[in-house]
Amino acid sequence: MRETWMYDKRAHHVIFSPRIGYLNGGRLQASYQSFDRRDWFALQAPDTHLRRSMRAPKGTFASSLHSGLPQGTVRKQVVIIGNGPSGIALSHMLSGNWPYYNGQPHPTDEELTARLANEPPGLSIVEQDLSFLSQGLEGRSNNVVSLLFDCLNLPCADLGLDSDPLLHWQYHPDKYVDHVVLGKGPPGGSWQAMDGNVLTISLSRWMELPGMDYRSFGGGGPPTCRNSRASVASMAKYYSEYVKLKRLQENFRCGTVVTDVKPLANDQWLVTGVEHAGDEGALDMPFHYVTSHLVLATGNYDRPNKLKVPGDSEPYVIYSLLELERMVKQNKLSEHSDPVLVVGAGLSAADAIIACRFHGLPVLHAFRRSSGDPGFVFRQLPENMYPEYHKVHQMMTDGGNSYKKYKSLPEHKIIEIMPDYKVRLMGPGDGGSAACYVIKVSAVIALIGAQPDLYFLPQSGVGLGVKKDLPVASRSNPIEVEPFSYECTEAPGLYAIGSLAGDNFVRFVHGGALAFTSHIHKQLSDCEASAAADEAVEV
Repeated sequence: MRETWMYDKRAHHVIFSPRIGYLNGGRLQASYQSFDRRDWFALQAPDTHLRRSMRAPKGTFASSLHSGLPQGTVRKQVVIIGNGPSGIALSHMLSGNWPYYNGQPHPTDEELTARLANEPPGLSIVEQDLSFLSQGLEGRSNNVVSLLFDCLNLPCADLGLDSDPLLHWQYHPDKYVDHVVLGKGPPGGSWQAMDGNVLTISLSRWMELPGMDYRSFGGGGPPTCRNSRASVASMAKYYSEYVKLKRLQENFRCGTVVTDVKPLANDQWLVTGVEHAGDEGALDMPFHYVTSHLVLATGNYDRPNKLKVPGDSEPYVIYSLLELERMVKQNKLSEHSDPVLVVGAGLSAADAIIACRFHGLPVLHAFRRSSGDPGFVFRQLPENMYPEYHKVHQMMTDGGNSYKKYKSLPEHKIIEIMPDYKVRLMGPGDGGSAACYVIKVSAVIALIGAQPDLYFLPQSGVGLGVKKDLPVASRSNPIEVEPFSYECTEAPGLYAIGSLAGDNFVRFVHGGALAFTSHIHKQLSDCEASAAADEAVEV
């Protein structure tokens, strides 16, 4: 018996029966029967567009077909893993909020103004040619669509100008794309898990999401200048409130943990996880989604880098600033304690030193570079905007003479961490030779970067990065994506936005949201046009 093909307009997805089953209201009603790859590709799609979509996953993510789907599997056009700023920005656009060029010239880029004027009037940026608009753009992102959105949303931001956006937003309910955003905690992602007392590196206006001014929001405190920095706590609240005020809650499923992602045939993906019950004694609920557009927006802070030395998992070795604050509150650390050993030379390590100073804790600060290294990140920050970091840099270079409870240990590395609160270090000795010695500490806090945790993907995501044989890392090995869709080059139907795609600042995450929204809009428009043509032929 030959399979019958159908087109479900509501789901914008090709379905067929009776061997496979059908979709009803987004839920798979019939289980998949067992068949092999040759059977699948022997099926004949009714038109060229559908035949093009019948391709197997390629690269390292090629997979055999699964014989069945779990009971209760729900079909979504888009599944987004991660509910931080990237996931929120994408949900905002997929909900029908589209950006439009307002006709004002760019303050410094006449060529961009000319390209914008050349596009058909009345079209959203989503509907325009992103490849054409982004020609020749340069900036602090390697993704050209991110640069395009940044030029339109924050014109001349890197020149210190507070120019008005060249965009206005319109809401189109008919452009809504069925999607779900999965996150472990409240909307805001890793911002909800950071130390709220720390100030952001970026200016508050660079942290905003479309249509909600941070100044008017206020973060629960006094009004803030957009050219100043914000506290992490206020930004966490801003992102959470944004989802409510923009009425995006129905798209968000918080308190969830994705446990497994499997590629299926026809560039489909099966997402499995559990939703943690809020009430004590209640059972966690498993969930399953199948989608043709799986978007990774998990960020880069799920898994702190370990020291990778013997003893690096001792109870007094911690890897987050929140753990340090918790130890202070529990009276495990005080001004009378042995020194806290801070490891690292970046901004997070500087935050730990600032926190230790605030609590009056003695500090030993070990880092691998020499104290005069010109590559320190502090040298890239204007002193008038980041005085606290320049104070830490001064302490690092003068050995601690400016603060008696601090001592810097440049050109040092950790050799061993022992159970009795002793740490073996190696550093410069007499005559230029290396020397080992042991110090007594009350805690070790290592803040030496973090990596995304893609444990739920096949091979934990290895093979998706620019360097195929290495794990994904936002700065050194981001996921390789197509520039105008953000689709992974090695896994059709899988997408990555935000820091996973190399956009490490909130101001640039909108580029991935724009590219993906434009991409899926074109796909759905093509499907609808194809279905309309088929109906006309039948009539």
